[in-house]
Amino acid sequence: MAITVRRATSKDSALLSAFNAEVQAIHAEALPGWFKPPGPQQFPPAAATALLKNANNLIFIAEIGTDPAGCIFAGVTRQAETPWRYAYDMIYVYEIGVRAACRRRGVGAALIGAVRAEAASRNVALLGLDVWSFNADARAFFQRQGFAPYNDRWVCKLSEAGR
Repeated sequence: MAITVRRATSKDSALLSAFNAEVQAIHAEALPGWFKPPGPQQFPPAAATALLKNANNLIFIAEIGTDPAGCIFAGVTRQAETPWRYAYDMIYVYEIGVRAACRRRGVGAALIGAVRAEAASRNVALLGLDVWSFNADARAFFQRQGFAPYNDRWVCKLSEAGR
């Protein structure tokens, strides 16, 4: 079946909340001392509705046939020039999630494609995202999509209070 990607609407708020819970569960399982398990108050449908109202937020849903298969949440960011670096515009991918049963079928690539098309329509030449070190599948996927590491964030845990 064909994959279609469409912009999310307020009618999709509960679906977006459910997708967020799936992504949260992956992170909580991998890093339970850092991420909370998914719960109904983390990203309720009302929070999704609020995000959809911001014109700088880009939220797309992928469907296989009529079944929701994945979603992506990105946003346009504009960084002003500073004494140390030039100004730039970027579309930043905050979250992407593909249902487990729909992975390796082109859904993620279709979602990234929708963000690329939006970037082109806005004349934005830079896409960015974060990916957790533990998530080898996501890292490989993003590399196949043309992303490459450009910055590492390191931490040093000094105590249990520092989670």
